[in-house]
Amino acid sequence: MATALLLHNPTAGDEEHSKKKLVELIRSFGYEVKYYSTDVPGWERFVKVDAEKIFIAGGDGTVQGVAKELLKAELGNRKTPVQVLPMGTANNIATTLKLEWDNRELINHEKTAFFDTGEVTGIGEIEFFIEGLGFGIFPKLVKEMEAKEEREDPEEELKQSLEQLLKIVKDYEAKEAIIIADGEEVTGKYLLLECMNIRYIGPNFELAPNAQTGDGEFELVAIPEDGREKLMRYIEHLLDPSKKDIPLEDFAQLRKVKELRLKWQGTDLHVDDEVELNYDNEEIEVKNNPGSFIFNVPE
Repeated sequence: MATALLLHNPTAGDEEHSKKKLVELIRSFGYEVKYYSTDVPGWERFVKVDAEKIFIAGGDGTVQGVAKELLKAELGNRKTPVQVLPMGTANNIATTLKLEWDNRELINHEKTAFFDTGEVTGIGEIEFFIEGLGFGIFPKLVKEMEAKEEREDPEEELKQSLEQLLKIVKDYEAKEAIIIADGEEVTGKYLLLECMNIRYIGPNFELAPNAQTGDGEFELVAIPEDGREKLMRYIEHLLDPSKKDIPLEDFAQLRKVKELRLKWQGTDLHVDDEVELNYDNEEIEVKNNPGSFIFNVPE
């Protein structure tokens, strides 16, 4: 019988996402299931177990944690197909991969897609990202939302995040940045600078519509100071679809890149969901590491 690993964040989701129900669903596909709770010390030992598939039940943070352990593992374990069961608030990784999960039905996807990672130097011990790295309004948003009381309803949580983002954009001081993108220098004052491997960031905000997780390139997104008003209108439309939409390309600079060197004249920096990084204008280098993982996705 084929073996599947279930890596489960038990604090995500509700009673429909209990260990018992998840194990039963995965067993229904003919797998022998080995269960690991990410709340229990030592769950990282899953990397030493041979399996035909890995299921990750949790949000983006859980996927990031599993990816970190897989990158430390031997190459063979890194190539075990991974399927995400999205149980977080935003689920930006799963949304990019077009993964949905109905509590009543688990689809065992067999189509595979490569997933790149970013190799990072210049930020202390941080060596990689799977979602993205960036400066400006989004790390500022993460810090402010962490200080607020968490909402139980995910939709209310996302709405509150967009409302807070709108307030930040209104008053955020644009910062000077120096960017070397695949050897070409770009400078300017920006509200936001993001190197993204997925399409969405923060509260399901589609910032990189052209991003492909396994194409060997990242999406570099820069919003200059003169794009502030249009960015605010873009957010207002997300909060209230009856308001006029505005294309992202009207105010954001978008380009594909494989390698980057970055310096930002500010302190707001994130790498995936990590924001407490003590950044102080150091130069950061990013390189695309193609095909780091294999994910199962819908046909």
